[in-house]
Amino acid sequence: MWVVIILIALIALAGAFVLGLLVGVALSGNLLWFPSTVAVLEVNSTIQSGEQTGLFSSGTFSRTFISQLDRARRQPRVRAILIRVNSPGGNAVASDEIYREIRRTRQEFHKPVVVYMESLAASGGYYISAAADRIVANPNTLTGSIGVITVIPTYDELLNKIGVKVYVFRSGAFKDTTSGIRPLRPEEEALMQELVNQAYQRFVDVVAEGRNLPRDRVLQFADGRVLTGTQAQGLGLVDELGDYHRAIQLAAELAGIRGEPRLENFSRRGGLSGLLGSFGVVGPAGVAGSILGVENGISLMYLYTGF
Repeated sequence: MWVVIILIALIALAGAFVLGLLVGVALSGNLLWFPSTVAVLEVNSTIQSGEQTGLFSSGTFSRTFISQLDRARRQPRVRAILIRVNSPGGNAVASDEIYREIRRTRQEFHKPVVVYMESLAASGGYYISAAADRIVANPNTLTGSIGVITVIPTYDELLNKIGVKVYVFRSGAFKDTTSGIRPLRPEEEALMQELVNQAYQRFVDVVAEGRNLPRDRVLQFADGRVLTGTQAQGLGLVDELGDYHRAIQLAAELAGIRGEPRLENFSRRGGLSGLLGSFGVVGPAGVAGSILGVENGISLMYLYTGF
């Protein structure tokens, strides 16, 4: 009697073990009846440094996005990454941080990355897209705008009109260059232009490397001009013209997924950014602050401002 009970228990344990193995294999995407997962992430509105905090924060924050991307690429069930981009770009450092992590996803985690460009994927929005294996755009997507901008507003005339005097104590000739309380001297203009030029060269290098294009060819259209998806494809900046469904198919194909993949969104959609992003809206206040240099201080921007 006890022998029978023990045998039944052993059979049950063996069955549970086999079932666990099958579930594990299914979750890793190797069984036909359990489709592998394509992780979906979103880049909406202006690209900014740091983490998203607060109910009314809007835009894409580099550390928040990278955390989401890292969580997705470490999941065994995730076989490919699909990034939906609807952004005019933003902070140059934040854009570069995201770009590097997308490349790392491909090179270290060996998971293909596809970008789908929605209505706007310009400047920094294109910068991060150049890191992907493939780019799909709508024919009417606005993209390109390869270039750098920084703006230093000056308030000296306004301060004079309202009778405000500002005393500056500085340790060097260039310490108050971006203070805005006086016009820039010629040597300061040259200094700022050199900073912009260096960031611009980095942008050109990223496009040339990411899209496997000769650098001289990139320079022919890297003058800040905005392009439609159709024009971008003709220049080699976009792989295919299509819709979101085609981008999903392409991600599945690159990952070797047979059948319809399972989609899982790893982007947190909280606060005002979720509301604006769900409608494809770029928050004008955040963009205006970035352009004027009053949001996070003066910074170099991969930003398309013509909307």
